[in-house]
Amino acid sequence: MLTNGAPTPQGNTAKSDAAFRDVFTSDTNYKLASSSISFYKSIQEGGFNLGMHFNGYLFLMDERNLKSMAVQSLLKRVKSKVISREEISELGIKTDTDPEAAKIMGLKNIDGGFVGENCGIMEPDLLASYYVRELENMGGVEFRYNTNVTRLNLSPRTKLNFPGEPFIWQDKIIESIETKSSELFADHFLLATDVWTSDLTSPLGIDPFTQPKKVQVFQVQSNGIVEMMKKKVTGEEDIFPFTILPGPSIDLRPDPKSRTFWVSYSEGIGRGFSLEENPMAEADYYSNNLYPVLREYIPAFEDARIMSSWAGYYSMNNMDGTYVLERNMNLSVVTGSSGSGIMKADAAGRLASSLYSGKEKAKLYGGAEIRVADLGITTRRVDQETLII
Repeated sequence: MLTNGAPTPQGNTAKSDAAFRDVFTSDTNYKLASSSISFYKSIQEGGFNLGMHFNGYLFLMDERNLKSMAVQSLLKRVKSKVISREEISELGIKTDTDPEAAKIMGLKNIDGGFVGENCGIMEPDLLASYYVRELENMGGVEFRYNTNVTRLNLSPRTKLNFPGEPFIWQDKIIESIETKSSELFADHFLLATDVWTSDLTSPLGIDPFTQPKKVQVFQVQSNGIVEMMKKKVTGEEDIFPFTILPGPSIDLRPDPKSRTFWVSYSEGIGRGFSLEENPMAEADYYSNNLYPVLREYIPAFEDARIMSSWAGYYSMNNMDGTYVLERNMNLSVVTGSSGSGIMKADAAGRLASSLYSGKEKAKLYGGAEIRVADLGITTRRVDQETLII
């Protein structure tokens, strides 16, 4: 097993908000996330610490969104509740924005909050450690860290040893993959290479239907933020919820260890689809884009300082915000996590296994099943996800 084809050894999950939720409008996404969360919970309860905290997801909303069909449906589907303006104010959040600032920046007043309770935060390095341990115990697995896959080599299934092979009339396979130091052969290859998938498959004429979108994270602290960390809306621990502002939808991810907020925003129009070798957070992005909004909603950000910052990528499937599974020749591809990779990772592994094995359905943790072909490209049957953060 090779690490992904990223030039950076951490990939993107370690650079994400590392949070989880089962709050999805798509039935497919709900099954993927809820089954993965249940599996992670069973692992932690079994004695392997994943750093899971069920401190909840708090979506701050105006009255129109609170009364929407989507919220009413979610209240029936997932463990959740609605909290009042007064409860939000007690968290240190302003529910009424300055009219002039609201007009300039398109801010919304907050009339209440939707809280997903089977949601929270975790530590991706601990989750990765669990899977590494289990695979090593199984045996037959070789890990090659810091090994960048640079190329997939296409070959005719039956070689004629003529220059220019493979020809259009020859049956083709992936014969090998190249790294910077070696060439590796196998009967079947599975790519779970996230935003680097296109670089590997596009030269072969295989479209993964995903594009990379840069997302920046800023670790921010102030005395007021330290005090906010102790407030909660759900769960057994006194930890502030993962919070999404009503507009622009900036994320606030609490980090109880450092008593800071990790602040990020999934940018739409204005941020191109591109892939840098070593993405960096842009200081002026925080000061010009995020900070003006944050200080209007949360006074504790007025004198906050940036403690650290980093950047990674969402592997965006812009069709419906859900995984893409495709099998071509002896190549299986799983990509398109669309910013929710860690919260669906266990389900994604079970889907990948079924795709590789040629099974019609993948059985998720807890017993739910998903037809593998439903996440394919030409056979796709996925309901549109409308809650992508």
